[in-house]
Amino acid sequence: MVKTAVITGANRGIGLRVAKNLIDKEFQVILACRSEKKGLQAEQYLGQGAKFLPLDLSSKPSIEHFSEIVSKETSNIDVLYNNAGLIYNPYQLTEEGYESMIAVNVYGSFRLSLLLLENIERAQGKLLQVTSLASYLARSFSINNLHSKQDFSPSKRYNLTNLLRSMFALELDNKLKSRDISIGLVHPGITKSRQSRPYEVTKIKKSTYTYISTNIQTGADPVLKAIDDKIVNAEKVYAPRLFGIYGRPSLHKHNRLVYNSEYRKQLWSHLVEELELDI
Repeated sequence: MVKTAVITGANRGIGLRVAKNLIDKEFQVILACRSEKKGLQAEQYLGQGAKFLPLDLSSKPSIEHFSEIVSKETSNIDVLYNNAGLIYNPYQLTEEGYESMIAVNVYGSFRLSLLLLENIERAQGKLLQVTSLASYLARSFSINNLHSKQDFSPSKRYNLTNLLRSMFALELDNKLKSRDISIGLVHPGITKSRQSRPYEVTKIKKSTYTYISTNIQTGADPVLKAIDDKIVNAEKVYAPRLFGIYGRPSLHKHNRLVYNSEYRKQLWSHLVEELELDI
C-alpha cells in the first residue's frame, strides 16, 4: 500500500531533499508550499509521486483550506513533517496581528498538526516537528508580549520560536499517549541548504556558517531516521551526532526548559485560547 507524506516548505532545502528521499521509497508526497510558482517548480523537479498544494502557515484560512483538501483527497497520512519556518525575520505582523515568526513557526504548526491529527491516526502515522540548534540559545520561557515590537530582535525571537515548538511537540506527545500517533522532533544541524533546490544555483552568498555547515543529506538524515524508526517520541530530538552538526543522526536532549511541564501547560493553554483549537 502506498504511503502518503505531507511536507511543509518542501520547495527547497531540507524539505525538498526529504521529499526526494521519500519518493525514492515510493511515498506519495504532498508539497505544502506558500509560493505557487516555487511549489509547481518543485513538483516538476520531483516528478511522479509529488503533488503541490498551496499553504501559507501565517494564514488561518489557508491552513483550514489546505487541511480540508488533504482530508478529502487523502484520508490517511503516514507522515506529517512540519518543516517550514521563518528564520531571523524582521519585525512584521500578519493579517491577524501576530508577529510573523510566532505565527508561522509556532501557531502555524499547531493549527496544521491538530487539524490533520485524525488523518495521521488512521494511518497510525507520525508527526515530525522541526526544531533548531537555536532552541538551545533560548534562556527563558515567556509567552507574554509575543507580538509586541518592544524588546524584539530577529535572533532572540527565532530562538524562542524553536523552544516553543519543541515544547508544543513534547506536550502533544504526552497528550496522545493513548492514541495511535507517534510524535518526533528533528533538527538538521547547520547545512548547506542551497544545495537542495529545484534549479541550479550558480552563486552562493557565504557567511560564517558556510565554513562549519554540512552537506544537505546530513541535515535530511535525522528526519529520515525518525520516519524509519518503529518507536519515536518527543522526549529527545533527532539530530546529527557530533555537536548537533556533524555525523550520522542520533538522539539528543532538549534545552532543559522544554522538560518543564508547567511551562508546557502554560504554552498549551495559550495556544488553545489564542487559536481556539484543541484535541
